Amino acid sequence: MAIETLESIGLFQAVCADPYKTAHKASENGRPVAGFMCSYSPQELFHAAGYYPVRITARHGGTPRADEIIQAYSCSFARSVLDRALSGEFEFLDLVVFAHTCDTLQNVADLWRSNRPEVPVVIVSGPTLTAGKPAQTYFRQELDRVHGVLESLRGKISYEAIWDSLHLYEQHRAMMRRLYAVRRARPDLMSGQDLYWVVQAAQLMSPEEHLPLLSDLVESLEAENGEAECFQPRVMLAGSVCEDSGFISAIEEAGCTIVDDDLCMGSRSFLLPEAPEGDPMDALTHIYFSRIPCPAFHRPGFDPGQHMLERAREAHADGVILLLTKFCDPWAFDYPQIWNTLEMGGVPTLLLEVEQNVPAPAQLRTRVEAFVEMIQSKDEL
Repeated sequence: MAIETLESIGLFQAVCADPYKTAHKASENGRPVAGFMCSYSPQELFHAAGYYPVRITARHGGTPRADEIIQAYSCSFARSVLDRALSGEFEFLDLVVFAHTCDTLQNVADLWRSNRPEVPVVIVSGPTLTAGKPAQTYFRQELDRVHGVLESLRGKISYEAIWDSLHLYEQHRAMMRRLYAVRRARPDLMSGQDLYWVVQAAQLMSPEEHLPLLSDLVESLEAENGEAECFQPRVMLAGSVCEDSGFISAIEEAGCTIVDDDLCMGSRSFLLPEAPEGDPMDALTHIYFSRIPCPAFHRPGFDPGQHMLERAREAHADGVILLLTKFCDPWAFDYPQIWNTLEMGGVPTLLLEVEQNVPAPAQLRTRVEAFVEMIQSKDEL
């Protein structure tokens, strides 16, 4: 790996080591900070309003405060972020943004609002059915409502400011897609762990800060010569959130080469359609309404299993590992169809149930090692 690449990755790793350092710095410099829960939050709109956008994440450890007021069968991500809020760990936030995806996070939004009333909470309620003119019209009206809420907090937000943010985010997403393309072709240039630092840092920094560093990294990787060297099974990760790099390192240490992902906090945050010219609010509506739906949304004719199979084949993956957060019902409902389509398509699949607030358990590596042996045995036949 070139020294320039190592230095670039080190910068992203430093951001992840102290996740909210950049947000604290922005706050100290007078810029309000908006924390968002989900990639369905239209970050461009909040950025145009002058906010410093940052992803709200879970942390290791128990959730005693959250457990007092939220159901025990809520997922570990929901319980952990709520516990952090109740513990005062997000006091630097000036705004909290929820996208109405699953019922659990809607519950967290209501509990956050009632227990931390000093910080405004904005809920972006997109339609569950992402098809048809009525649903699209409703979503445009919902974005107009959020636009009005932000103007009541921050003053006039011009369409020019929204377009500036739209174009900035499009540049950033395009560069992230280039990074993923490089890794699919040359996974030997940087590990999945290294990619994790870059992707996580993208959600902890503003795009104007992250983009120049990202561009330097991608250009240095694209300048590398030589043939790809990959002697381990190539796998794709899938699932909702994956905040702990320990899952990535455990999978790689078990003998896998991670070549792509279909994770909420991974590629799903960057695989959005381009904004059409014209009204910027229509463009925002198009971006988030027309994106590949996550399991919490429905689009007639969209087959999550076929989508996963096509992604795996595009990445030349030998197998797919699904990190299913315990009690994540949307992914649990989609998994049987995903598994069946992948198996019918000749792509082995491993389901790993994980918790977001505890380190990767030792048995996770053992199960991945067995999965690797299965893939290798299949290839030898």
